[in-house]
Amino acid sequence: MKRRYKILLAEDFEPSRNIMSEILSALGYEYETVANGYDVIFALKDKKFDLILLDLKMPMLDGFETIEHIRRNLSFPVNAIPVIAMTGMDYSELSQTYKEEGFDGIIRKPFSLDQLDSLLKNVLETPAGKEKAKIS
Repeated sequence: MKRRYKILLAEDFEPSRNIMSEILSALGYEYETVANGYDVIFALKDKKFDLILLDLKMPMLDGFETIEHIRRNLSFPVNAIPVIAMTGMDYSELSQTYKEEGFDGIIRKPFSLDQLDSLLKNVLETPAGKEKAKIS
């Protein structure tokens, strides 16, 4: 039986959040959505997630500040949850440093359902996934 993973989706732009919700549902994932980094941190205090999809550009607490807080200030196992960065920016520089920032993967918006599915499976279901989790 396939394990049902629970994903925390952090996206401030409501239309994108709605589209991502439909995609995650179509892929068979359980998910919860939040609109900023502060809400990510609060959600992690109360609930368990297998992965976080984190938009990099959000108001109040952006993706970089959020991942830094998760990795430095939260305790195990929460601080070890895989986190995939989502960005609409050209991330040629980020593609070299996203691991140093604490991300387990990165994906550039817009992306296809198949690209996201492949990345999520790679990170969640393969031991070496964290080493290869990049889709542009």
